Amino acid sequence: MINFKIYLIFLVLIIYTFNHKVWAQLSAVHDFIRIDSILVVGEKNDTLLYPFAGGLNSCQFMNMDINLDGIDDLLVFDRHGNRILPFIVNASSPGKFLFKPELAASFPPIEQWMQAIDYNHDGKKDIFTYTTGGIKVYRNDSQNTIKFTQVTKPFLYSLQGTTLTNILVTSADYPAIADVDGDGDMDVLTFWGLGSFVEYHKNTSMERFGNADSLTFEKVSSCWGHFAEGIESNAIVLDTCPGVKKSILVSQNSSDDPKHTGSTLLLNDLNGDGLPDLALGDVDFSSFVQLTNEGSISDAKMISQTLNFPNSIDPVTMNTFPAAMLADVNNDGKKDLLVSPFDPSLLKGENFNSVSLYQNAGTKVQPDYQLVSKSYLQDQMLDLGSGAYPVFFDYNGDGLMDLLVGNYGYSDSCVLLPDNSLQCYFTSKIALLLNEGTHAKPQFRLADRNIAHLDTLQMQSLIPTVADMDGDGDMDMVCGNSKGKLVYCENIALPGQPADFKMVDPAWHGIDVGDFSAPQLFDVDEDGLTDLVCGNKKGTFSFYKNTGTKQVAQFTWVSDFLGGVNVSNPQLSNNGYSVPCFYQDKQGDIKLFSGSEFGDIFIYDQIKNNLEGNFRLAGTLPGIKEGWRIGVALGNLNNDTLTDMLVGNYSGGLGLFFGKPDKIFGIWEQANRTFSALYIAPNPATSEVSIDIKSDLAIKPESLVIQGIEGKIIRKYSKVNFPMMIDVLGLLNGIYLVVVQTDKGMVTGKLVVCR
Repeated sequence: MINFKIYLIFLVLIIYTFNHKVWAQLSAVHDFIRIDSILVVGEKNDTLLYPFAGGLNSCQFMNMDINLDGIDDLLVFDRHGNRILPFIVNASSPGKFLFKPELAASFPPIEQWMQAIDYNHDGKKDIFTYTTGGIKVYRNDSQNTIKFTQVTKPFLYSLQGTTLTNILVTSADYPAIADVDGDGDMDVLTFWGLGSFVEYHKNTSMERFGNADSLTFEKVSSCWGHFAEGIESNAIVLDTCPGVKKSILVSQNSSDDPKHTGSTLLLNDLNGDGLPDLALGDVDFSSFVQLTNEGSISDAKMISQTLNFPNSIDPVTMNTFPAAMLADVNNDGKKDLLVSPFDPSLLKGENFNSVSLYQNAGTKVQPDYQLVSKSYLQDQMLDLGSGAYPVFFDYNGDGLMDLLVGNYGYSDSCVLLPDNSLQCYFTSKIALLLNEGTHAKPQFRLADRNIAHLDTLQMQSLIPTVADMDGDGDMDMVCGNSKGKLVYCENIALPGQPADFKMVDPAWHGIDVGDFSAPQLFDVDEDGLTDLVCGNKKGTFSFYKNTGTKQVAQFTWVSDFLGGVNVSNPQLSNNGYSVPCFYQDKQGDIKLFSGSEFGDIFIYDQIKNNLEGNFRLAGTLPGIKEGWRIGVALGNLNNDTLTDMLVGNYSGGLGLFFGKPDKIFGIWEQANRTFSALYIAPNPATSEVSIDIKSDLAIKPESLVIQGIEGKIIRKYSKVNFPMMIDVLGLLNGIYLVVVQTDKGMVTGKLVVCR
């Protein structure tokens, strides 16, 4: 005889597959919605405009009509995580924006750099961006929705001599894409990958077709501007090209095209003479070289240089490798100047004051760039330097969840080594965000960037976790770090007082898990004692069982490969940077969320009574890509019984997500009309179920009926108030139809009872 439970499951699958659209994502454990409306007060007692935008590190800025209202907005790309951040013009507050992260999903995947340029003059900004070997282009085909179509297969080609080949742009170069010769189509200036000279690739669309619609290029110069960049420095040699006045260069390298390591180009008429000048940034150097053009449109010739760009009062000075972009940030019709690091390394450059804004106080024709901020936009965000690793913790005992947030570090200083390479130093700190809201509506204040003064340790990548490790009833703190050991901080506060952490042991229990320890204190084996799980650079988890007591912990190593988990992506890297977040859900099951190097949040279950086996990978969180080197914290912020989530990233910021119903324990069913849906959970059910209805319209439920599959009415409820709990103990095993009558029509769903 067929087992009745198996029969029911088989029958349910058939019914749902053929008769209904099942909205449950069985590969995911939870569903979250991003929240950007929570009030956060900064250090200056100012309300932050974009607190959970995720921080900024190494950015490029451009104007584009993102929401298709005919007004150019501000689009930001952060290469530290390949993040797209859309900022929509706030019509009621000039110079201010509305952060709209949901619009980022409409853009194609971008790596390294991007520029928004209307190459075909249809009034819509297209996208030029990096691809292996050069440049790829997405045409903006937006009508009622944002849409981009790749028009290069796979990259831009240029006729170079008699050979049609790719325009080479390395990942360490930021090219100038502009109308160099004034004929209406977009040309390309870029350094040759192995040389110090700028190539000029002329767009021949106007000449060949009489319009700018095409992207057909020909290299017409290997030495645009008649200058050369130095081999080992950012020194510029003027009035030189291959074969001309080479003596200064040849003394260092015998090649006509010395080794080139990376540069950024900003092409703009800086003095109002009608000729394009150049601002040139260079790898491992802090300032721009401004080159003045006194040649002609057809033959540019740089005749002078200065390091005081854009002016002598506030010249750009960054740790390394600045890139300059032009964008109108205050809707005055004039392009302003924005500067941010471009170094592809995660271990160089500013990370806290990394966006300089110079507003144009001059005219369109003759700009005058004046410094107004060195932390543009990011001073309106929670930006903790590089890295953000949050943990929920009631710091002051008021019953509200506060936040501790570690980081990789704040940029301290950089030193140019004898080999002309740059060594930069970072210092990690733990920040405190106090929740000054209510149980239902959190509100945070950045109270301290350096609790316990752990900056004195001069460590990197302090990742905190909290638990009562000495049995005195308050929470102590343990932090991982880049060296793989653990820092123990005892909470020495008096009873009823806010936490007061004192660093006791910088190498707690002698534990070393390799580089980048990421600890979590959690009773994994449910024996009443707090165990230790540590992520690491490799992407695995080490498990140390607590074999001591609640008053005196004693950790015994069990495994360096707990659950068989490895969150690394071998196609991209040998590393994983796992950061654990175990939690117990409302059903009593233990789940594991893990951050990872490239931003995926991995979810594992089947953990209970399976610590010697392999955990099941339930999936990754769909649609949530907050950047690189992710850290996750789970808790309840709004008292709705659902799990909320904070996601930290390497750009030093946080993303906040509130929980939606656990889809794996219930099934959303599409109703007969598209405006509503019925939620029944758990489904299958054993004793009781929760029933709720969601609708795009304001609807009024009138009655609820439970029918057998043959149509017989089993139960009827004339008073309906959602959400409502229904006892199903009196129902036999089987499949039932739930019918809700509303003032806008009927909503139906299937209920399965299976014990």
